[in-house]
Amino acid sequence: MSVVNSKQKGSAFEREVCRELSLWVSKGSQEDVFWRSATSGGRSTVAAKKGLRLATQAGDISCIHQIGAPFIDKFLVECKNYADLNFVGLLLKRKGHLAEFWSEVCTQADRYGKEPLLIAHQSRQPIIACTTRQGGCLLNLPLMGQCIFHVPDLGLEAYLFEMVLKYGVAPHE
Repeated sequence: MSVVNSKQKGSAFEREVCRELSLWVSKGSQEDVFWRSATSGGRSTVAAKKGLRLATQAGDISCIHQIGAPFIDKFLVECKNYADLNFVGLLLKRKGHLAEFWSEVCTQADRYGKEPLLIAHQSRQPIIACTTRQGGCLLNLPLMGQCIFHVPDLGLEAYLFEMVLKYGVAPHE
């Protein structure tokens, strides 16, 4: 049996999220609306250093079909797949992987005038989707009362990703 390294696991997780978001936005008709951004958003980062703005390449996920454009225009999506996201560190001390990832996605989203959406998975746990209250409102999430936790001083609201896909409403315009 071959050993799968963390980069391969991260790439596989990004592909899984792309597929799920594609099916969600297309109401089950297409698996190829979204795909991994060039060098996981690195193309946008390099361009920004040159004074260019590549907003559609920012973050881990880009749209490759026009029906995904309203979603990507509103959200900067980052995907993280870690053995231990350190939920306790986030909730008690505002430290650890999840806190760091949230800070990074918020900084990037702010740079491009988008809402942050962090889709994260910890080993043997369900996938979560973290966004702001405004991001949740764009997806119609607060109305379903499914927030699993929130950290008001960080502006973070977390939802089970499966509930976002089941009850959330994808931006269409």
